[in-house]
Amino acid sequence: MSDSAFDDYLAQWRGASPERSVAWRFLRSDERVCLGALAALEHEWLKVLREAREPQVAAARLGWWREEMQRAPQGQARHPLTQGLFATPRASAVPVAHWTAPVEAAMVLLMAPPPADFAAQCKIGEPFADALAELETRVWFGDVAPSQRAPKVTLLAHLAASLRALESMVERGRSPLPMNLLARHGLTIDALGSDSLARRAAVRDYAAELQRELAGTARMQGPLTLFRAIALQHDQDALGCATRADEPLAGLRSPAFGLRGLLKTWRAARTWRSMAPIESPP
Repeated sequence: MSDSAFDDYLAQWRGASPERSVAWRFLRSDERVCLGALAALEHEWLKVLREAREPQVAAARLGWWREEMQRAPQGQARHPLTQGLFATPRASAVPVAHWTAPVEAAMVLLMAPPPADFAAQCKIGEPFADALAELETRVWFGDVAPSQRAPKVTLLAHLAASLRALESMVERGRSPLPMNLLARHGLTIDALGSDSLARRAAVRDYAAELQRELAGTARMQGPLTLFRAIALQHDQDALGCATRADEPLAGLRSPAFGLRGLLKTWRAARTWRSMAPIESPP
């Protein structure tokens, strides 16, 4: 494994937002390797869903990842992230089925038809979010009681991230907004790719829907990984900005972090550490 390549993937993921860089400081070096690599690995899977222009190309890339997740637990990893990740005890203790499940769910999601409304959109995305949340919970917390909170947070984070990637999705002929919302504002998928008053209104309505769902989810009980907890806080702030901004996409993409965000990240780190398995540092 190339240490520089592995570190580059971690740095790229960590540097994408200030809250990740702050949260990173609360992890031990061994946790950074395992938990950081898991987050960066998931990012690679999500990039395939959101950025691959041709469905056939995306399916082939996800197929490669499914094979990689079958090989990696057997010591046959080829990618720098999986090589580093499966050298850690936490990752190697998780059954292989939990590693392949998110990739297989992503392949199904890739071919899903456009959702008619928000409820249908959530139903389509639930298997992928459930598989990701199950994997994360096992790696971060070990064998703990299942909770509905983590899958719901994961699903809403996926929908919010898809909204941020609106133009990229439209270029691939897909919409992060459900079809009824496009119809309500007289939009087509192609028209969604260009700024307009109708697009701003549709995005604002969708952001408000996500914000309401996220507010309810934040009050649920159950363990969240540190990265999920800070993403939840970030999304709540960002969606609030989107609903108030003249240009909601700009508000969604650039919420302030500052001292308030720093304190929230510190509290999330304390909460996670109180629930994390007790381990001796290496």
